[in-house]
Amino acid sequence: MMDLFIGSGAPREKVERFLLADLDGAGAVRDRIAADMTNDLLGALGQRGRQTAGQVERIRRRGRWQVLDHRPPE
Repeated sequence: MMDLFIGSGAPREKVERFLLADLDGAGAVRDRIAADMTNDLLGALGQRGRQTAGQVERIRRRGRWQVLDHRPPE
């Protein structure tokens, strides 16, 4: 997706600033996009779960799991 934004001619710094912006207090644009994509995927798989931008932010800040059978520290 970043390639599409950069392809628009906007400087990378401006695109990053936009993606990190919390326009209405509902979470960063980047996290909202990720939540929407996750919810669409879950829906396509028949799951009813919903993920919010806040949950995406929490996951992003914790980083990826290094050992898949152990939870990362909080």
